[in-house]
Amino acid sequence: MSYVELHSHSAYSFLDGASLPEELAVRAAELGYEALALTDHDGLYGSLEFAHAAKAFGVRPITGAELTLAGGAHVTLLVETAQGYRNLCRLVTAAHAGTRRPGRESDAPLPPALDPALLAELNEGLVCLSGCARHGLAVRDPNGAAELARAFGRDRFFVELQRPYERGDARRNAALRDLAAALRAQTVVTGGPHAHDRSRTPLQDVLVAIRHRTSLEGCEPERRGNHESVLLPPAEVAERFPLDRDAVARTVELARRLEFDLTADLGYAYPDFSDGDEPAIRQLARVCDRAFEERYGGLNGHKRKARARLDEELALIDELGLAGFFLLHWEVLELAREVALEVRGASAARNVLPPGRGRGSSVGSLVCYLTGLSHVDPVAAGLSLGRFLNRELTAVPDIDLDFPRAR
Repeated sequence: MSYVELHSHSAYSFLDGASLPEELAVRAAELGYEALALTDHDGLYGSLEFAHAAKAFGVRPITGAELTLAGGAHVTLLVETAQGYRNLCRLVTAAHAGTRRPGRESDAPLPPALDPALLAELNEGLVCLSGCARHGLAVRDPNGAAELARAFGRDRFFVELQRPYERGDARRNAALRDLAAALRAQTVVTGGPHAHDRSRTPLQDVLVAIRHRTSLEGCEPERRGNHESVLLPPAEVAERFPLDRDAVARTVELARRLEFDLTADLGYAYPDFSDGDEPAIRQLARVCDRAFEERYGGLNGHKRKARARLDEELALIDELGLAGFFLLHWEVLELAREVALEVRGASAARNVLPPGRGRGSSVGSLVCYLTGLSHVDPVAAGLSLGRFLNRELTAVPDIDLDFPRAR
């Protein structure tokens, strides 16, 4: 029977997960998984790394996270659409929003906590599983699970069944099946692996001990001491759930619905900056023209060469739709310039210097020079633009910026 793991943790579940995202991806490929979901605790830190690795090894990556709700219960959220990813990012941010107490920033941060009402509000494009065996919402607060089930609807809320071979597994899963029936929700099986292989489970024990600031013996109730929370072969998972074969098969059906691809579907575009009748490219040209007169005003022969180079670059930037990209970087540099003035003081000789230092291929661009992204005159230095900006670009140009530590 086929199975897809919809709930797994990498080392980005800090002091809990014991395997790198790449290791999970490789192991999933070895075990014949068609897809795998990474659902780290309260964060998406390893999601892009995992997505690239999984695709490289022929496993379809599913993006998600296990979020902690106010009160301590967990839910597993999986991304179905680009809007779902946007909502998940907002939810992760909200969960972390109150973890640093004003005036007490040096104290240890509070654990993340998400208001369930916000989750109910920002649910579009997300699928919700009811949480893990130890801390799941359905286990800790069935009434709260019922409220989320109503918010998400039958097609996007599932009661999560796990069997880590711990005391009470059978009783807990029986209660969860009853809850699912009462909610008219479907069940899915998950394993909740915290390591890609059993050889890594002793490290997972040590990480848990460190998190609880105690010894291995002292954190025994919190440890997964039977070393069952690893990525298992699909057939072995099915064997653990003889009463829930439909919930095992449903993982494959659900996984095929979760088509969002973090490496391709973000659809991010730099702000257009167009304002009324003045398009972004015209605004960029105005910024460059102002700096051009300052830099080349007294250099007649050099000025003509630089003018032709600037017109050529602006035309290419307009063709590639990158005017907003350069204007955004220019705004960052203008902000840095204001900060530099505050830090140095108005009388400092260093105020004549740019606030940052561009490096790499960006120094070949005259637009970068005129907007403050580079301190090198590419016309005087005879630098080529092509390595930085050309019609064959498949991604936005790469700009490296360095700022002095004092700012």
